[in-house]
Amino acid sequence: MVRKADGSSEPLDFNKIRRALSRSGASKSLCDEVVESLHEDIKGDISTRKIYKLAFMKLKEIMPGAEARFGLKNSLFKFGPEGYPFETFMGALLRGRGYETQVRQIVQGKCISHEIDVVATRPKIEGHARTKSIVECKFHNSPNIRCSIQSALYSWARFLDIRERDRSIDSCWLATNTKFSGDVIQYADCVGLKLLGWSFPRHESIQVRIEENKLYPITVIPKIKRHEFYALHEAGVITLKDLIACPPDELKKSGLRENKIERLKEKAREVMERK
Repeated sequence: MVRKADGSSEPLDFNKIRRALSRSGASKSLCDEVVESLHEDIKGDISTRKIYKLAFMKLKEIMPGAEARFGLKNSLFKFGPEGYPFETFMGALLRGRGYETQVRQIVQGKCISHEIDVVATRPKIEGHARTKSIVECKFHNSPNIRCSIQSALYSWARFLDIRERDRSIDSCWLATNTKFSGDVIQYADCVGLKLLGWSFPRHESIQVRIEENKLYPITVIPKIKRHEFYALHEAGVITLKDLIACPPDELKKSGLRENKIERLKEKAREVMERK
């Protein structure tokens, strides 16, 4: 049995570690090697955090660059404490699916105006009608905090008010960097609220959307400093693709030195080059 982040316990499952290693670009043989080393290191009572830390250290030794992607879940917590970058990142994920996005918009409803985290519009494409959505982003600084039913009720009520005034807005999303409580999932399924979180929905989750287009957040860069992160975000950079594509002269305007910019770009390319 191993201790989870929320204090509960569950049977040790090496397949979860294998899947995380595989997503980071590790081959089957490398996954086997890392898991075998964990068998030797795990003794007595241990937390899942400690197990993943051991796997991370082993992966870093063998495959530089992949270890950053292995820490993908924790990289999202580095968007905090205020969470505004999570809204920016959600916009980037939706653009990866063909949406045009605007973040932090004031949208008028029938009764009141609302500050909407992301407005996402996708034109008609084969197999899908045109759609315009509002997205509520709930950022949490701890993996122990689940997105609650209050957030779901609030998001749906705002959608109903906005839709009364603008019928072109046809759907509402609730996105979080953690997980949803059971009643959120039940309510969303009942009313038609779309959910996007860590590991949910299983084949359409945040990590699936990140991996499919390699939209890794800049916070996967090991030891990125807070002032560097804030400077990049201010410059409109939230993913490694943004960082690689952004001209150095533009990044200099954010206050970053030339050698620092090159170091960050080099690390970004190293992570992106992994299959």
